[in-house]
Amino acid sequence: MVDFCLTDEGGKSVINSETDLLIQQVDMLFDSTPSEVLGEESYGTTYDSYLYDTRISAANLQSIVESDLRSLNLMGWSFKVEVYLLRGTEQDIAIIDIHFAKGYEQFSKTYKIV
Repeated sequence: MVDFCLTDEGGKSVINSETDLLIQQVDMLFDSTPSEVLGEESYGTTYDSYLYDTRISAANLQSIVESDLRSLNLMGWSFKVEVYLLRGTEQDIAIIDIHFAKGYEQFSKTYKIV
C-alpha cells in the first residue's frame, strides 16, 4: 500500500484528489487489524476471522463493512456495499465491492478477503 501523505519533497502531500484520500482511508481500514494503528486501538478489521470461525452470511458481513465505513471521514461520499461469499472447505472467501458516489462522480473498489 502506498501512503499518499508521505513525500521527500519538503513534507508536501502527494494527495491531489479527494478520491485518492478516500481510497487510502478504505485501504488502511482493510489492511489494518485492531491495535495495529498507534493510538487507535479499535481501528482495523478482522473480516478473515468471520470467514473461518463463524461462516458468516453475506448480509451480516455487509452490515459489518457498512458500519466500519461509516466510522471513516468519507467527505460527503455515499457508498453501497455488495458482498459475495465463495464457500470453501476450511475457510470462505469474500469479495467485497464498494461503490462510492458524490454528485456526478463515482468509482468502485473491490477487496478480496481470504
